[in-house]
Amino acid sequence: MSAPATPPSDVQYVHKHPEVIRFPLMEQPFIGFLLAFIAGLLNAWTLAHADTFATVQSGNVVSSGFYLVDGDWAKFTPAIVSVLCFGVGSALSGVLMTAFLRSGRSFTPGMLFALFALLVIGTLLAALTDMDPRYIAFGVSFVAGGLGNSFHKNHGMLYGAVAVTFVVQMAFNFLMQSAFSKKGVNGEPNIYWSGVFFLVLLGFAGGGAIGFLADTWFNGASIAFAALLCAILGIMSLRQPSDPDPTPGGRFV
Repeated sequence: MSAPATPPSDVQYVHKHPEVIRFPLMEQPFIGFLLAFIAGLLNAWTLAHADTFATVQSGNVVSSGFYLVDGDWAKFTPAIVSVLCFGVGSALSGVLMTAFLRSGRSFTPGMLFALFALLVIGTLLAALTDMDPRYIAFGVSFVAGGLGNSFHKNHGMLYGAVAVTFVVQMAFNFLMQSAFSKKGVNGEPNIYWSGVFFLVLLGFAGGGAIGFLADTWFNGASIAFAALLCAILGIMSLRQPSDPDPTPGGRFV
């Protein structure tokens, strides 16, 4: 009797490393932490210098409504323009992603290096010029829109890489579910999922704190730190043997 056929190498690989196959680089929990950390860094600069949020657009929308009714046009304009810049950044990132995917290429490296270049420009403008900080903040919001639209999945689950509310909701949702059932999404423990989302929250808070501290060293240091992290993630994505892009689709719980 002949020996049984040896399974293909990819089947063996899945057996040994199922999570590496199931979840690409940009969906790994630690990457989600770093993306949130970048968002915190960007918000640290715009909040301190322009009184707007780079990524948390719910704050800008509510602020714009308040300032509109109050008739404070000097504060209304930066808030609403930041929302528009975020939207434009999101839209243009969608165009760039589509162009890469239609050519059969991964969009992650190109997107991260594009964000890196824009943030370097923002750093130089903040550190070396007397440009109105509101204009720099608009550019930072544009970058945040591209970041959030490109990368918003963590371990197969949709989440806010540049927003906090949904992350808070999911962190406490899974924490409570873990009291009733150990098994959760993808067969993984609910307490694990709660930890994934709390890790993202830690990234937001840590990025904000370190960003404020960094800017006491020199103006724009928080933006520079965000640029450095984008470059590191871009290099990591180039070194991946598999496609680093987030998988299509997603789910909520």
